[in-house]
Amino acid sequence: MGVQENGEARGDELTLPEIFDRTVKPYILILALIFAVSFLAGTLAPVSVGMEATKAFHIVADQYRGIAGGVLYFNILVQNVMASILILVSGVFIGIVPILSIASNGFFLGVLYHQAAEGESYLKAALEVLPHGVFEIPALLVASSYGLWLGVMVVRRMRGRESTLLRFHIEHAFRRYFAVVFPLLIVAAAIETALIVYF
Repeated sequence: MGVQENGEARGDELTLPEIFDRTVKPYILILALIFAVSFLAGTLAPVSVGMEATKAFHIVADQYRGIAGGVLYFNILVQNVMASILILVSGVFIGIVPILSIASNGFFLGVLYHQAAEGESYLKAALEVLPHGVFEIPALLVASSYGLWLGVMVVRRMRGRESTLLRFHIEHAFRRYFAVVFPLLIVAAAIETALIVYF
């Protein structure tokens, strides 16, 4: 309570990562569980769903083929940054979009993994699918976690259980975004570019 009162008066405590990062950890765990369950559901999806997902993946990938490496990298990075920021900001609407985003990404990746595993070992399928999300999925989890956290703060404020101004929460979420999520997306875009250009 003292943190909120001081934060409302000055706002400086709201910039301390140890206060908020402890708070956001449960949301990361919750969304990681949702992702895992959705991934499992994707691996159990009907063959027809897998074929459609694979087709959609190739359609998107084909749109980038033939583009120069530097331009391709920039396009992928901008697209991922805009999508992740939208997920974070949309969290103020009770956190629905971050949850749906994590669930859909987990399901889609699970479908692709199941399709890749058809006719070859699970290990080889994992090596084919993993590079596409090894940095992008953690970035998405962190962005979505802060989005979900913002949604919870909105609900708490509506119920009169949160006195801190929402703008302080949003400012902190964006600081953490550019400290954690943005660097991950930079690496993820480089990996995606290499996979499209050389494979």
